[in-house]
This record gives sequence, C-alpha cells and structure tokens, in this order.
Amino acid sequence: MKVFINGKIYLERGSFAEAMIVEGNRIIKVGTNTDCLQVLKEAAQESVTDLKGKTVLPGLNDSHLHFLMTAEYLSLLPITDVTAMEELINRCRNYIKKNNLTSDDVLYTEGWNHTTFTDGKRMPDRSDLDQASMDVPIVLVRVDRHVMSLNTAALHYFNITGETLLSTGGEIKKDADGQPTGILTEGAVDLVKAKLPKKSREEKKALLVDSMALANKMGLTSMHTNDAKDEDIDETLSLYKELEDEKRLSVRFYQQIWFNNGRYLVNFFNSDHSFHQGSAWNKIGPIKFFIDGTLGSRTAALRKPYADEPTTWGMLTKSPETLTKEVKQAVANGYQVIIHGIGDLGIETILDAYDEALDGQPNTLRLGINHMQITGPDLIDRVADKEYLTYVQPIFLDDDIPIIRERVGNERADTSYLFKTMQEKGIHQSFSSDAPIVSFNPFYNIQCAVTRNRLDSTESNPYLPEEAMDISAAIDAYTYESAYASFDETEKGRIREGYLADFIVLDKDIFTCAHSEIKTTKVLATFVDGKCVYEAGEWNGE
Repeated sequence: MKVFINGKIYLERGSFAEAMIVEGNRIIKVGTNTDCLQVLKEAAQESVTDLKGKTVLPGLNDSHLHFLMTAEYLSLLPITDVTAMEELINRCRNYIKKNNLTSDDVLYTEGWNHTTFTDGKRMPDRSDLDQASMDVPIVLVRVDRHVMSLNTAALHYFNITGETLLSTGGEIKKDADGQPTGILTEGAVDLVKAKLPKKSREEKKALLVDSMALANKMGLTSMHTNDAKDEDIDETLSLYKELEDEKRLSVRFYQQIWFNNGRYLVNFFNSDHSFHQGSAWNKIGPIKFFIDGTLGSRTAALRKPYADEPTTWGMLTKSPETLTKEVKQAVANGYQVIIHGIGDLGIETILDAYDEALDGQPNTLRLGINHMQITGPDLIDRVADKEYLTYVQPIFLDDDIPIIRERVGNERADTSYLFKTMQEKGIHQSFSSDAPIVSFNPFYNIQCAVTRNRLDSTESNPYLPEEAMDISAAIDAYTYESAYASFDETEKGRIREGYLADFIVLDKDIFTCAHSEIKTTKVLATFVDGKCVYEAGEWNGE
C-alpha cells in the first residue's frame, strides 16, 4: 500500500484532492491527507510519498500514433528541422560520406517539410536528391508520411519506371516525357516501403523498449498505436505480444489495425483475431482506413478546389463505394473503425459510409474520424448527431498555421480545426500526436490546444482564438476521452477509486502556469500499474 499526500491531484474539471492510496495496481482511495493517512495507520504500513504540492494527472494517453514507426524513426538521420532544400541535400551528402554508404545501401529517413523551406517551397525531386548522390539510393519521406522523394538511384533500386502500375490510390509524379520525377504520393509510397531493408525482430523490440522509456518520461502511459498493417499484421502484433509476455511493456497499447489494401480484410476477419482480444496491457482495437491525404501536400480531398492550386481538389484514396463496403465488413464483424479524414470531401465520404453501415442503428462500436481538420458546420453537426468519435491533433497547428488560409481560403479556414466547437457540441474528442509526423510530447499538443498558436510564436495572433480550449478540457482529451475511445473509461483516464494506478507527477502547476510555458512542463515521475516506471533526478519520492 502506497500513500501519496500533499498533492494537487486532478480528479475532473474544478475538482482536486490532496491525497490518494495505491494498492497493487489500483487506486483504492482518493481524499484528504487525514483520511488517507488514517487508512495507512490502520493497515500498519509505512509507505508515504510527500508530493510537496506537486500537480498529479492521470497517465496521458495518445489516441493515435505509429509507435513502432516512431521507434524506428528515432534512429534515422534527423531532417525535421531542415529549413532549406540546399540544407537537405547537404545533410544527405554528409550522412552518406560519414557512414560510407554504397549502392547496396539505402539512405531512408523521414521529416522534410517543403512549406518551411526558405529557398523555394517545392518538394524535393530526383534532380535535387541526385546532387547528394547518383549512386546511393535516397528515400526521403515528407513529415506527413503521405509523400516520398527518391533520387534516380532509388528509382532504379525499387524498379519504378514510367510504366509502373499502382494497385492502390496514389500517384507516381511524371515529367513531360512520362518519366518519374522521383515524387510518390499516397498509396504509391508502398512501392518502396514493401521493399525497404527490414530490421530484425530483436532490433525492433529493442527500439520499442527504448521508445517506451522516452514515452514514460513524457508522461505517456497508454497509446492507441497504428503499426499493424496489411500483410505485416501478425508479425507486428507478435512483437508487442512477446514484449508483454516478457513483462517489458511500460505503456498500455490499443492496436489500430491498418488496411491500405482491402484485399487483406477477409483473411484478417477469418483469422483468430477478435475485437478487444488481449489484456489491459495490449489488445486489438479498431480497423483503420484512409480516404484522403494531407493539407501540406494538397492531397486532402476537398469539396472545392484548393485556393492556391485551383486545378486540384486533392484526392480520395479509394472510391466511396469501396470505403462503404469495407466499413460494412468491419462493422459486420463487430469491429470499431477509425478513418483518416482531413479534407471536407474526405470527411463527408467517411460520414456517408458510416451512416450507411449503421443504417440508423446507434454508434455502439464508437466509429470515429481521425484528424477532422477542414470542416464545415454541416459536417460537425453530422458527427455530433450520430455520436461519432473524433481524434484530433492540435499540434498540427504548429505546421499548418502558415499555410491554412493559403491552401483553402479564408471562408473554409474559418470553419476548420474547430476543437472547442466540437467539444461544446458534446462530441467525444481525444488528443493524439500521429507521431512520427510530429513529436509525441503531449505538452506540445496541449499548449497548441489552449493557445491556438505555433509553439515558438512570439506574436499575439492566434489562429481562431475563440476555438482555444481551456486546460481542463485539453487534459481530459488526453486522458478520459482517449480512454473512452478504447472503451476503457471505467478503468483509466481518471484518478478515481477502483481505477488503474496510472498517473504522473509534474514539475509545475499546469493549471496556473502561463500557457506559453506548458511546452516546458517536465514529468517528475510516471506510474503505470502502480509501479514507478520513470523518475527524474529531482524527484523526491521513494
């Protein structure tokens, strides 16, 4: 039995306690110092931690990210901070030289964002990357993971030509002569991903363990991870299962099962897997589909053309009929569904598919939309009416603020990223990072939600400031709402008697500190299942 006293323990909006008791992996009492110490005295035990006024939150829960991809990404050449094409080329050239790469190797990394380039806001193509090397295959993925750039050596290595055909949505960009430019979008990136050199199982497991330690350091105790995909579903799920069996998990996982190619659906539904199969540490979650791309790459599907590129409306990655058929299959097999939808046409297509699949029945499977960015009042009302879930990423404002109005114009921009409106309409809205697209540091996400500004902005011109969420709503979106999205709202997401003992201790009072300082919040200690899985050097607990 462990008693924690003298804390500011967040229970729910406007409600705090000063003490709590943990026994085993559960919180058994929440209340005053006096009440909790009395229980300890009666139990004749002496395990007391003085929180010294520190703020305590439920463990944070990222409701959509790619954790295995993030673990692998953290070992790659860093390029997310690159702000010029020339810098990108030089960084690749230097990496190749430093690591003595040859034509038998592949330089693969992720994170470029051409909208931040100061020497021309265009996507790198083969002519750019050929300047880094004509011999070593180079594959660079855009920050949103929906666009890939290859040099000529990589096009040859992966056998991509002007005649290459695609089985899934996407595009191989071509020049006037019909030859690949080196830019692949959406489903076309699978031509490369399927043939990339694979890490061994033990290497992947080691990366996952290291990344869990980093996640715990940032206050994350649960995640909805989107790694298991198409033909690799069983292989990926088995990594997490082995780590669970080896008692090496320090994060709870809800597995979002990703289908880019619908031909893998039938085999999955005929397998031994079932919805919610597993344990409190690791279980099967929803089926995950895509319907469109991203705003930055102009592949998000819009109902009207892009303001800065009137010749394109973005793209649907599959037909509405195909999406509806696949959603119906998932629902018929008893699975929750989450679908990537950024553009208003993409979101509308998702809602049409959900409505048809449910056929007037309540949304008991908690079907949801991931991203929900470019919206209109009609779409938000439809989500609220049918109680569809939303998974949003306020941190995306950090990259998108400079381009939102440019991409979609003022009218659509004024009805987009409406996190507070969705909250006020009673829509279940959980926070997520979509890492490795951005860092999974939850305090970055929370700051963007309450400031409606870029992380490093020194200007007082937030984007739609009336849509700023208050700190309690932002924390609830990272705790209770993420638990709700996995049907766990009676098990975790709150500090409450009977709930799992997943909680974190902060170095500052996140409820009263300046909003611009939220991003600097440090976690002093992280507890999962009643055990301390991370403690900072300055933590004064046991």
